[in-house]
Amino acid sequence: MESTRENLMSRILGGGDFNSLALEVFRFQAQYNATYSRYLKLLGVELESVKALEQIPFLPVEAFKSNKVVTGEFNPEAVFKSSGTTDSTNRSEHRVRAVSWYHKVSMKVFSEIVRPVGGVEWFGLLPGYLERGDSSLVEMVRNFMGDKACDKRFFLHEYSELSSLVKSEIAEGSDVCIVGVTHAILDMIEGREGLELSDAEAEKLTIIETGGMKGYGREPIRSEVHDRINKAVPGAKILSEYGMTELLSQAYSIDGRFFESPSWMRVMIKDTSDPMTEVERGKTGRVQIIDLANLDSCAFISTSDLGRMEAVEGSNRFEILGRFDHSEVRGCNLLSVN
Repeated sequence: MESTRENLMSRILGGGDFNSLALEVFRFQAQYNATYSRYLKLLGVELESVKALEQIPFLPVEAFKSNKVVTGEFNPEAVFKSSGTTDSTNRSEHRVRAVSWYHKVSMKVFSEIVRPVGGVEWFGLLPGYLERGDSSLVEMVRNFMGDKACDKRFFLHEYSELSSLVKSEIAEGSDVCIVGVTHAILDMIEGREGLELSDAEAEKLTIIETGGMKGYGREPIRSEVHDRINKAVPGAKILSEYGMTELLSQAYSIDGRFFESPSWMRVMIKDTSDPMTEVERGKTGRVQIIDLANLDSCAFISTSDLGRMEAVEGSNRFEILGRFDHSEVRGCNLLSVN
């Protein structure tokens, strides 16, 4: 198993033929991932018959709440947990074999889609994530900060202090990036003090919003979020990040609508009533993701999100439109009792 894993690991970020590599990862995980293997058996899948991406069953993301989703046996260096109260018993857990792999993946994603991670002064405005101590998002931002990573660069609701530090860094000629949960970003820039920057100063600022409103008011559509940020801080670069506890890779939206993903990640939109049927481009369905970076967990995840692919043939850009409430998929309820 280890030699196969090492071989796959060395090729995942290399940009080779995605389809053949994904099928290799599927066979590897079908053999060595006990939870995924059991799910495939519940569905009556014959592994020899799976010869195309469209035939691969996707593990419902809910399985991470009640199962140990790992490929092989290892002692994880980290266990990332999904949002929720610290004493919640219904949170997804992603066991990460090597945190350095997560660092490598997330840095490569950002550098290829947005800009190099280095040369930027990073700040995190992450209430609801920072307090937990087991957030993959906080770990990603902390790694992006590099040698300057410290608690003084993470904030909960200290908007005035954060604004002052941002202006100070920009005054010194630095490019600045704030990664913040959506409701906190809007609260800061639209609040009494706001974030007042000149046009020249705003050009040095990037704001990355993620996570949504988390119950703090109405959930606006993404284009509205970008419009509100742009109105409050005109000239700043505005991005959205799409990630989740159960995935090691991320996607980024620069235009306020479509997300772009790395070469080792593929999004498919499936019928909400038939998880094996892919819908037409531009049509809404359940978002299913192949993230080959998830080699040590499961690379084939059926999310709880609704979305659609860009209606351009060959494009891997996608939209996220909301949550899929009726998320119970055939076989997942059986997994939860084992």
